[in-house]
Amino acid sequence: MQYVALFEKEKRGLGVTFPDFPECTTFGEDLDEAVDQAHEALSLYLQFYQEEGRTLPEPTPKKELAALPENKNRKAINITVNGDESDFIDIEVVMHAHLLGRIEKYCRQYGISPADFLAVAARQTIKADPFAD
Repeated sequence: MQYVALFEKEKRGLGVTFPDFPECTTFGEDLDEAVDQAHEALSLYLQFYQEEGRTLPEPTPKKELAALPENKNRKAINITVNGDESDFIDIEVVMHAHLLGRIEKYCRQYGISPADFLAVAARQTIKADPFAD
């Protein structure tokens, strides 16, 4: 399934909305993070939407949305998801118990999941590119 997300610059990053699903919103510090968050938000929202027995609307074409005057300062990007649990993949990670303990302590302190912690760490590492030559 593919729906258009609109990205709009805000004080501390980019707000993301889906015109076909006004209740579905998210945010990212930069475009890469906002696109990542858009995929996750749309997938979760579509799962919820369908679990309620609602019929998915036909996607509004990107060109049609981009042509609207209210979207003049927004970037339109197609977001493709399956809209079910197949959008999320279980992975196995092997690390030293001490490091895992530090991660778990941090997660408890801030009320986040280890998966969310690792997703943020992955985005920051990709952005910083510490392994480049």
